[in-house]
Amino acid sequence: MRKIILYIAQTLDGYIADLNDGFSFLHEYDSVESIQTSYQALTKRIDTVIMGRKTYDVINQMGNYPYSDFKSYIVTSKTLNQSNEKIEFVDDVVKLVKKLKETEGKDVWLVGGGILIETFMKHSLIDEYMIAIIPKLIGQGKRLFNPINHYEKLKLLNIGKMQEIVMLTYGKIGQQNEL
Repeated sequence: MRKIILYIAQTLDGYIADLNDGFSFLHEYDSVESIQTSYQALTKRIDTVIMGRKTYDVINQMGNYPYSDFKSYIVTSKTLNQSNEKIEFVDDVVKLVKKLKETEGKDVWLVGGGILIETFMKHSLIDEYMIAIIPKLIGQGKRLFNPINHYEKLKLLNIGKMQEIVMLTYGKIGQQNEL
């Protein structure tokens, strides 16, 4: 069965973006060889990406769309008729994930952003968490994890050290329980 993988970087104090949805604080780590190796390993596992519309907009402002080799689902509440063979705009992410898990294919990468990650967590849709901890404190911005009304038990699958960066990988091992 296909897994939904959250592969993301956060600062040591828990932020995935600054207050303006920017992540320039990550750029100095783009050339870290082990990060590139980790990213390449992920891209061999997946054939699909899911992201929120705001994340999609930020990525598109940076130039060439980096996920053109994968089927992309952009989650948005707005009606957009820009879907094509490789990029599809959807509004019901729970229905989408159910459909993806019932079809053959490789794993699925949940790219972000924060609101979409919160929705995935609320519905217990993430199977694997791969979180790179960046050794920076930015004090404010967009948090990776917002409060949820349940807890899930996770199992530590791997700890990796990539220069100053720590990569934590956890897998879901149970049903969610209400708090």
